[in-house]
Amino acid sequence: MLNVYAAYDVFPSSKGSSTHIKEMISELSTHGDELRLLCLRGNDKLPAVQKHENILIKRYYAEEKLNYLEKASLFSEEIFLEIERNVNDIEIAHFRDIWSGMGIIAHKNVKSVFEVNALTSVELPYRYPNLTDDFLNKLKFLEQKCLKNSDVIVTPSYTTKKFLMSDYNVSEDKIQVIPNGAYIPDVFERPDDAPENYIIYFGALQRWQGIEVLLKAMAFLEDYEDLKLLICSSVKEKAFKPLQKLIEKLEISDRVIIKSKLQRETLYNYIHFAKLSIAPLKACDRNIIQGCSPLKILESMACGTTLVASDLPVVRELVSEKEAMLVEPDRELDLARCIRFLLDNPEECKALSDQALEKMKKEFTWSSQLKKLNQVYEDLRAI
Repeated sequence: MLNVYAAYDVFPSSKGSSTHIKEMISELSTHGDELRLLCLRGNDKLPAVQKHENILIKRYYAEEKLNYLEKASLFSEEIFLEIERNVNDIEIAHFRDIWSGMGIIAHKNVKSVFEVNALTSVELPYRYPNLTDDFLNKLKFLEQKCLKNSDVIVTPSYTTKKFLMSDYNVSEDKIQVIPNGAYIPDVFERPDDAPENYIIYFGALQRWQGIEVLLKAMAFLEDYEDLKLLICSSVKEKAFKPLQKLIEKLEISDRVIIKSKLQRETLYNYIHFAKLSIAPLKACDRNIIQGCSPLKILESMACGTTLVASDLPVVRELVSEKEAMLVEPDRELDLARCIRFLLDNPEECKALSDQALEKMKKEFTWSSQLKKLNQVYEDLRAI
C-alpha cells in the first residue's frame, strides 16, 4: 500500500517545518510499502525526484518567476493529479496546508489527515500585509473545506485546537493534539568561533517571533561589555536586512553576530554553549489566538540551555516557571531585566535548565510524540 505526505514547503531546509516534516514522514513510511512525499523544490540544487529506502520524494517548481498564488494553485493541481493516478493504492494521505489539502480531499475515498501547524489566512498577512479581506475570506473558505472533509486533524497545540473549535466549528473529538518534539544530543562540541560569552536566538525572523524586542533589550545590557547576541537564522541572509537597520540605530552592531541556515548538529552546539536561549514571542493573534508549538523552546530544553521566553499560553503548554524564565511579551525592559538576573545568578540558570531537560526527557522527545501519531494512523486504518 502507498501513503502520501503533501506539504507546500521546501524539504529539506533549515526551517523548523523541515524538522517536523522529517519526523512525520519517518513515521508514516512505516505504515505502508511506500511513502510518497510531495513538496516544493525551492531551487535546482534539490533533485526533482529522489528515492531513499521506501520514501519517494517528488518536488515541484524551482522557478522564482511564479508568484505565491500562481505556484500554490499549480501545486494543488499537481497534488490532485498525483492522487488521481494512484487513488486505488493510497491508504492514508497526510497534508500540512490547504494547497496540498485541496488536491487530496477531492478524492472522497482516500483517508486523510490534516496537520494544522498554522493556517494560511493567519500566516500570510505577515508576509503580504496588503491582502484584502475578500481574499482572506476565500482562504478561510478553503481552510473550512479542508477541515470539514479530512478524516482526522492533528495539531501541536491545545491553543490551536480551541481556535479550530471556536472559529471553524470543528468537533473536539476530530482533533488530536500532538506537540512538537526534539532529540537530545549525546555530546556537544564548542564551535571554534563561538563567542566566550553570548546569548542566542535561533529560528525564523517573522515579526511575530519578536526578535525586534530582543534587539532593543540588548541595548539595555551595554554594561555587559563582552556579551554578544548570536542570531542563527533559518532563512537566507537577505531576510535579515530590515533588522540590520534597527541594529545600527540601536548602536549594537559590534555586539550582534549573525549566522544563517546552519546544519542542525552545528546549531545545537551553538545553543548548548550559550548562556541563555531567548524566545521573545510577541503577544499577537498568530501566537495567542491561532497558537503554535515553538520548536526553539523544545530544542533549547533538549540542549540543556536555560530558556527565557514570553509568558504566553502556547509557551506554558511546554514549560512553567520551574523550567524557564517567563517574561511579559513585547517589553524589552522586562526582557533585559530577566536576562540580567540570570546572567548574574548562574545557579538559578542551572536549576532551570536541569528541570527543563528532565521535562523534555519525560514529555517531549520525538519518540513519545511519534507514538501518538502512530496511534492516529492505526485508528484511521481501522475505520
